[in-house]
Amino acid sequence: MYPTLSYLIHDLTGLDVNLPVPTFGFVVALSFWAAYWVFTREFKRKMAMGGIPPLSVHRLMDTLLLCCGVLGFAGAVLLAMIEDPHGFHYNGLNYYGGLIFGSLTYLVITRFKGIPFAVAADIGSPGMMLAYGLGRIGCHLSGDGDWGTVHTAPAPYWLPAWAWGCRYPHNVIHEGAYIPGCGGAYCTELVEPVYPTSLYEAIACLLLFAWLWFLRRRITRPGLLFALFAFLVGTERFLIEFIRVTPRYAFLGLSQAQYISLLYIGLSIFMYFYALKSGSNAKIVPIKT
Repeated sequence: MYPTLSYLIHDLTGLDVNLPVPTFGFVVALSFWAAYWVFTREFKRKMAMGGIPPLSVHRLMDTLLLCCGVLGFAGAVLLAMIEDPHGFHYNGLNYYGGLIFGSLTYLVITRFKGIPFAVAADIGSPGMMLAYGLGRIGCHLSGDGDWGTVHTAPAPYWLPAWAWGCRYPHNVIHEGAYIPGCGGAYCTELVEPVYPTSLYEAIACLLLFAWLWFLRRRITRPGLLFALFAFLVGTERFLIEFIRVTPRYAFLGLSQAQYISLLYIGLSIFMYFYALKSGSNAKIVPIKT
């Protein structure tokens, strides 16, 4: 794994470059930039269609980036501490905490700018999915503890062993046993291989982003795209939690993320019927061939 960019550069090029930038932080910054680009594109498209009032998109995005970033980070820290107060670390923050606090901040600011709730939610859906997928790449590359349960079964012939069961050498949280001969600051790896769940989530969410990006011009009834996003992100996270190492509650044996996932699925159902009831003139735009 690559706790800093120095490790990544060395693995890719063989060069020893002193670049102690945390890989997780670098990828998170990249995910913010990618989400900024997607959000900007969608705001401009909706404004050109007359779906939102005229506004300075870049000024709005600067405000959103600052406020949602700060409050989203606070939410990610808060829910991570609630989920596991004894094993909390700043590298593996709680995604749902960031999503909930950041989303509420986003909706308050956009509502203040005169953008309807359902339209603002649709605009944000692809960008949120993209940011999540890219963020999970950072989790996997750095080995921040967001991995799965022990998985020692042989890998299928068509799949690399590290994508089936990974020991996360040089992980950023110093988990596991010492790597013989290692002289760096990150010299541990897991004793047994585990499911690389952060990698699975990254692949799934990037594919789901591509689907939402494809559908955004075709689903025009306000709120439906967000309903689909909420259902997809809730279902994906609920299922992956069954093979993740996560604290679980006695009631039903589910994790914090699974309970929140169920709320997101419930929200998606509510938004679906809300969109059907409130957007009578909207339609699905046929795909042009």
